[in-house]
Amino acid sequence: MNNKFIRARRFIRPFLKYASLIVLIWLIAIFIMLSGAYRQLKQAAVAGLAGKTELTAAAAAAKDQNWPLSLDKAEAARQQFAAALENLDQTRNNSAVKKIRLVRRQINDLEYLLKTAEILSRSLQQSLPLIQGWDEILTAAPNKNFSDLAETDKGRFLQAVYESEPELNGLKANLNLAVLNLNKIHKIGVLWPVYGQISDIKQELNQAALLMDRATVLVKLLPALAGYPETSRFLLILQNNDELRPTGGFIGVYGILESKNGEIVSLMTDDSYHLDMPASLNDWNLEPPAPLKKYLKVEKWYLRDANWSPDWPTSARKITEIYEGVSRAADQPMSDFTGLVAITPDLIADFIALVGPITVKDVTYTPENFQPLLQYNVEIAYKEQNISSWDRKEIINELVAELKQRLLNLPTADLAELLKIIDRNIAAKNLQIYFSNNDWQNFAGNLGASGEVQNTDGDYLLVVDANLGAFKSDAVVKKKINYTLDKNNGVLRAAVKLDYRHEGDFDWRTTRYRSYTRIYAPLGSRLVSFDGLDPTEADFSVIDDETLNKTVFGFFWAIEPGSAREISVNYLLPTALAEKFMSGEHQLLVQRQAGSRIEALQITINDLKRKPVVLSTTLEADRFFSFNKNN
Repeated sequence: MNNKFIRARRFIRPFLKYASLIVLIWLIAIFIMLSGAYRQLKQAAVAGLAGKTELTAAAAAAKDQNWPLSLDKAEAARQQFAAALENLDQTRNNSAVKKIRLVRRQINDLEYLLKTAEILSRSLQQSLPLIQGWDEILTAAPNKNFSDLAETDKGRFLQAVYESEPELNGLKANLNLAVLNLNKIHKIGVLWPVYGQISDIKQELNQAALLMDRATVLVKLLPALAGYPETSRFLLILQNNDELRPTGGFIGVYGILESKNGEIVSLMTDDSYHLDMPASLNDWNLEPPAPLKKYLKVEKWYLRDANWSPDWPTSARKITEIYEGVSRAADQPMSDFTGLVAITPDLIADFIALVGPITVKDVTYTPENFQPLLQYNVEIAYKEQNISSWDRKEIINELVAELKQRLLNLPTADLAELLKIIDRNIAAKNLQIYFSNNDWQNFAGNLGASGEVQNTDGDYLLVVDANLGAFKSDAVVKKKINYTLDKNNGVLRAAVKLDYRHEGDFDWRTTRYRSYTRIYAPLGSRLVSFDGLDPTEADFSVIDDETLNKTVFGFFWAIEPGSAREISVNYLLPTALAEKFMSGEHQLLVQRQAGSRIEALQITINDLKRKPVVLSTTLEADRFFSFNKNN
């Protein structure tokens, strides 16, 4: 045994010796072949680092508004990145590199990163003349505030912005291309140490591309929104989502805004009852929807209740009709409106967060206290201040006037943050816009601000609560939505479970919660059953809404303070959706009701895969889900 072991060792030693020699020779050969590639790679790295330095300097110069220096540095950065890419291309063509797949992949990753940097340098070059042109017009005003410009200069500025659409589209395309390159970079590789930074850059570029997308649409809407070159008039609808209604909230206040050359030349708000009450005494007889008539005990349909459809364009047209009708009945002047704008207090709170606390009549409003404090002042405090109930909402005019002034005098550096706030609130439907002009309305849709109940070929869910006589109780009612799909004998069964928890009490602001709730499902859905409702009180109905292409399950219910309630509605989805589900695919759009506060949304899909698919998320914006048995 020992002799065999000794002979094996004698054989292994020379084998390892010669094998090591062969490996060494092979490594030397590889090194010789790669040495040229190394030099080129080193030159690429040097040029890339130089480009980074120049690009950083260009950004700093732009921040200081030194436009010529920024332009020079951006061009220098572009040239350095172009040189780095050329060296990298030579490296890729090296015969040894061509033969080693792992090395090729690292070279490709470096190329994607350098291409991104080159695109950003070029984008900065393209945008600087645009920004410089705007800045030169603004220099005519003290502190470069648009509101301080002369009328002719405001027109020049708006014209320059309106004509910038092609450049903005080019910048948007460049940002998307930069993100596309970053998406190609492998996590495990030569860039692994900085992959976290790359991910951060990618996220920032995605956000910038989204904002640029919004900006291009806003530019198209500039004539309507800014009143350029013709004056624009908007009917403002202030919806209180503490008293939730289908498109966002009870219409306690309306307003009229006029804009000309980007300046708000007139802005007033008024109590909706100032129109509704005189109209109620005169010739106004539009019959309200049955739930409003039954549960609010009203015989006429007034402005305050006009937003009954959750589809904002539908409600906007009805609001216009009722506004004109009650104005005539109340002998009030009327205007032709460019459009309607609906907002909730959440948008105002975000504006206050940007401009800082606002003090009106020795009361300071912050983002945190704005909604409850304003409600207290117009519901309770006015009595202590000897203000008549007719004038109790005058404080809103003062608050809005101050907020308008602050927003118009925002520093240029804060405009990007303002755009982010608007974008976020559009997604949450705290800001909805309607134009009677079809082109402008399509642009509003592209912006995501049209508030439509969307038409879809797939599955669909929208839960709409309407607070009917429950004061401001939506501020203290917590809500969750659970949606479950099950396949059974060739049919597809949906179950919507609504969990409500009333955390309030009986006081001036909150009381028992009373809601007429509607569940919007794909047209052709058929009711199976409902639970958690008293059949004698629920007034349950099933309606096929051909206009919105939805089947609507509606019911009335109530919940006492300090209690919880669970309501379930079960129905069969249309055959076409069931057949698609059987083939292994399912798409679901869940839309958010404007003004709603949904704590959680849970989606459970059974029988599509071996295991149930369970998704827990929020409903701060509309959500689209795509399920496939293969992924």
